[in-house]
Amino acid sequence: MNNSDEKTGYYAAILFLVWPLLSVVSAFRNYDSRWGKNILWAFVAFYGFTFAIGAESQGSDIVRYVEEIKQLHGTEMTLSAGLDYFLQSGQIDVFDTFISLVLSRFTESQSVITLTYGIIFGFFFSRNMWYVLERLEGKIQVITILLFTCFFLVVPIWNLNGFRFWTAVHIFIYGLLPFLFEGKKSGAMIATLSILVHFAFVVPVGILLSYMVIGNRLIIYFVFFLTTFFISEIDIDAFNRVVENYAPEIIQERTSSYRSETQVEEHREGPEESLNWYAVWYGRALRWSVMGFLVVLFWRGKEFFKKNKYWLNLFSFTLLFYAVANLFSSLPSGGRFISVANLLALALIILYIQNRKKGKYLKRFILGVTPALLLYVIVSIRTGLYSMSATSVLGNPFIAFFMTGEFISLNDALKSIL
Repeated sequence: MNNSDEKTGYYAAILFLVWPLLSVVSAFRNYDSRWGKNILWAFVAFYGFTFAIGAESQGSDIVRYVEEIKQLHGTEMTLSAGLDYFLQSGQIDVFDTFISLVLSRFTESQSVITLTYGIIFGFFFSRNMWYVLERLEGKIQVITILLFTCFFLVVPIWNLNGFRFWTAVHIFIYGLLPFLFEGKKSGAMIATLSILVHFAFVVPVGILLSYMVIGNRLIIYFVFFLTTFFISEIDIDAFNRVVENYAPEIIQERTSSYRSETQVEEHREGPEESLNWYAVWYGRALRWSVMGFLVVLFWRGKEFFKKNKYWLNLFSFTLLFYAVANLFSSLPSGGRFISVANLLALALIILYIQNRKKGKYLKRFILGVTPALLLYVIVSIRTGLYSMSATSVLGNPFIAFFMTGEFISLNDALKSIL
């Protein structure tokens, strides 16, 4: 780190103590610095400490996590008792139980609990954001900013609401990107550890292992990818037979509700009639935009990918993963894998568009999808108001320390004013 960068980093740290949100803006303006990602990490931890459980958050995973730790806090726990608790809980996510048991020995404070979650989630989140930022070349383009904003919002900091799954997503991406784009074998091992955080990551890790065996088959993956956009429903009977014949009993029990024919049917019918149009379409806007980008990249950049191994790795795996994610989206909670696919796809798209010369077809496509991307950004930010407190946005660590347990979501605050 040079002296100028180090000096700017100190100023950013001081600014964080005064106004954390502004320090994050400064971090992104200095995205080529070594300290920027740490400012973002610190902000996610601060967001965790000031996390607001609003009316809309009741019933979410975070409420259950906090209540479980509060109950454990009043219980004497030895090592053997902790092991018995894990075995009797029916859980198979080792990391979550470990965090709950350890935290419960020291605290029952929601703010401390969500601070801890913020520290863990924020590390992987900040590193994934900066992995892409550090590889951008030249003057940053407007479309790059828009696409990166979408990348930031696919699994944003307010997904702390579902700490286990969304942390597993960022751990998986944290290991996967260096493995695909740089050939770092340790990345594949890190990505595999995501299974310990959420059992559902047997699916992404299974895809990764399959890819490592099959290798790059760009045309085959592309055809598979396109096919699943039009034929995207898993045969639930056949799927259940495979799970019941080959999966361990604990996996069968843990996934039984997701595989229930009744649940699957209700999921496929969907609750869309009761939702506002933008709540239905903003996710589709991103999904179809990403699909379009991948199609254009395949047709216009196929030769480039074939000549550049690491770019080919990322593109091939993205197509394979997106295809499987499309199939799983027909199952309850299976749509969450689309978020993983979008993170991978957007990382590829951002790097390609910023660092490669764009042809006329790509330029025209960018103009066409910009409104859809803007819709996604606006609606995604709106959802963040449910757990983002006024202190997260306007406060600082000193103010937050004296307001512990009194944080109100921006959504509830706006409702009380308007």
